[in-house]
Amino acid sequence: MIHIAIVEDEEKYRKQLREYIEQYCEKSGKQIQTSFFQDGEDIIENYTADFDLIFMDIQMRFMDGMTAAREIRKLDKKVILMFITSIATYAIEGYEVDALDYILKPLSYNMFEQKLNRALLRVDGQEEHYFLIQTSEETLRIKVTEIHYIESHSHIMAYHLPDRILESRGRLDDLEEQLSPYGFYRSNRGYLINLHYVTGVSDGCCIIDGNMLPVSRRKKAEFMEKLSQIL
Repeated sequence: MIHIAIVEDEEKYRKQLREYIEQYCEKSGKQIQTSFFQDGEDIIENYTADFDLIFMDIQMRFMDGMTAAREIRKLDKKVILMFITSIATYAIEGYEVDALDYILKPLSYNMFEQKLNRALLRVDGQEEHYFLIQTSEETLRIKVTEIHYIESHSHIMAYHLPDRILESRGRLDDLEEQLSPYGFYRSNRGYLINLHYVTGVSDGCCIIDGNMLPVSRRKKAEFMEKLSQIL
């Protein structure tokens, strides 16, 4: 069951979006539970991270959508945000809160279906995600799925890919925050590992590409729980 929130202060658009979702479910066979909110304040009050996708109007009377999105991002890094607006330039601000896309008013079903399909691909984990790595020579756009693990030496980050190792300056704390939604786990102070590539656990280490990577003793139980969720 997919859980979608609609945050829209105009009744005609709430009604239209409800009809579009019903039409989409009938056409696709997907099951979608929809919750409606009339203002940004309504959704952030007692917010719980239960939504897969939030359609957020930008211009609302009491709390605008961008302010609400910033508050939501403090509580929920994973939920997909998509803005609804009548002015395209407002949507540019969406990059600040990692919004996936935006829908322009007046709404049309064909455009809504296209945007919703894209969002649900991300919900299902089928959309590719990319990560920028700044080496000493160039900036590379790498698929997140190509990163097997990251090793930290002071402020030098070594990205272990299938066919090479890339080095860049940075902080493992920052990388952990950015990559944890994609199945990465901080096994100890020096390693951020992609759980999808763990092939075994032995002697306080996890095994990736034949390499024994240490797992902190205090994190072992949490690590095994996260690993079981991936598997």
